[in-house]
Parts: sequence; C-alpha cells; structure tokens
Amino acid sequence: MKESIKIQLPEDNSDITLEQSQKYLNIAGRENLSDLDKTKRVVKMFTGLKTKEVDAMDLSDYEGIVNQISLALNTEVDFTHTFTLGGVEFGFIPNLDEMTTGEYIDLTAAGVSSDTLHKVMGILFRPIIKKDGLGHYEIERYTANKKNDELMKQAPMNIVSGMLVFFYHLSNELQKCIQKSMEGIVEEEKSKQAHTLQNGDGIPR
Repeated sequence: MKESIKIQLPEDNSDITLEQSQKYLNIAGRENLSDLDKTKRVVKMFTGLKTKEVDAMDLSDYEGIVNQISLALNTEVDFTHTFTLGGVEFGFIPNLDEMTTGEYIDLTAAGVSSDTLHKVMGILFRPIIKKDGLGHYEIERYTANKKNDELMKQAPMNIVSGMLVFFYHLSNELQKCIQKSMEGIVEEEKSKQAHTLQNGDGIPR
C-alpha cells in the first residue's frame, strides 16, 4: 500500500514568492535541460518533494500538480499600492513625479529583469511611516538597502506582477507623451524654417 504524501500547492500567484518565481524562470531558461527535466525540477521546487518521491507519483497526480502550478503562475492580477510582509506594511512610491535622483539612478541601473526584480521592488515599495483614514500614506526616505532587497524576494507574486502591469501601462503612456511632444517640436521647427525662408533670412546672398 502506497504511503500518502500531503503537499500544499499554490492556489494563485499570491501563494508564490518572488524568489520562487525567479528560480522557476531560471529553470525554464536553461537550454541544457529537457522539458521533462525542467517540469520535474519545478514540481520539486513548489512541493518540496525529493526526486524519488516525484518519480513514484501516479501520472495523473503528477499532471494535476503541473497544471495547478501553471494555473497559479498565470493568474491575472490588478496593481496594489500596499501590502504587508514580515509584519511591516509597505507602500508604493506615492508620487512618481517626485522620484528622487537616487531612486531613478538605482531603478535604471537595476533594469526590469527576473534577476533584479527584488531590487526594483526594494526601490518602489518601502515601509509606510504615516497613514491617514483616507488611505493616503508616507513611506520611508529612500536609501539603497540590500537587506530590504533580500526581504523583497519573499514578496508575493501578485504584488510583483501587479507592479509590472502598472509599469507596462505607465511606460506606454510616457512613450505616447514623449512622441506627442517630439511631434510638436518638429512641427514648431518646420514652422520656424518656413517663416525664415519666406522672409529670406539666413539665405546666402
């Protein structure tokens, strides 16, 4: 008679940490592993089971675990401004227009990749130090903090994914604004040049 093994699977990406997601993406990106090896490693990572325990599973149970992990990883989420981690409430930068030079430089240096997402989270989300009844809040002043970056590896992926969706839309809006501004500048320059040519200014005699 087989001994039953109790495992806890993530129901959605709020049950998955950023660190687990980074490890998952690292496994998925390895070209020296077959699809079967990748899947088995992912199952071991999310269940905590050993190789021999995974190999001893019924195929239907194994496929069910794989499907549930895939479902949890691909849950759609909305952007959330605040969340609690380790008993501390963190808040997203309240006003991006007031981002400091230090925040901007470190954010640009980190970039948005799977390997640096914990650093990005450490810059954009910081402990809330003041909050009112209307939901307005103030966060700690920014200082590069590796301890905070490491803590963010335990942030739930629904928060991280929501932040990425928010930044995707924000980047698109910024790109549209930049493009519109550039078109305005080009039209203004064309108008100036046309006016100059009409008056004969700047044309060699």
